[in-house]
Amino acid sequence: MWPLIFVGFFALGILSLRGVRWAYFAFVLLGLLYFPARVGFQLDPHPCQLTINPTLAIHSLSNYAHIVLFTMFFLMTSAQLRMSNWRAFIWAAAATIAMGAMVEIGEGVSGKGNCRLRDLIPDAAGALIGSVIVLLWHRVRGRPRFRNSFSTKKY
Repeated sequence: MWPLIFVGFFALGILSLRGVRWAYFAFVLLGLLYFPARVGFQLDPHPCQLTINPTLAIHSLSNYAHIVLFTMFFLMTSAQLRMSNWRAFIWAAAATIAMGAMVEIGEGVSGKGNCRLRDLIPDAAGALIGSVIVLLWHRVRGRPRFRNSFSTKKY
């Protein structure tokens, strides 16, 4: 059953990267339902670990799964926002961190996995890598540079 679910998530992810809005929202919704579904909706809430110190922060950067998954999530979100200005980058980064927080809460509520605040660090690293990929993609494709959407000057 789980391989079929993986294929479904993969297909929704590809469609989301192509800008299909319903696939993006389905991916987010099903991604959040994944944690309760793993435990058969028999929830066993555990408290979240809110401790962060420099040693744990550096150690959390070895969570490569979070980095890769949230890089992909940033790319999917940027495809939905069409990334035409810097404000879209900020929204994509905020959505990525918000999704990371919801994933951690889902792990805590389901009792499967570890709800840790420090896991937002690799999520943020994934958003940063995703933004570099988007910037490089726009540069290679020869798209115009991003407008400064904070100025009042019209082009």
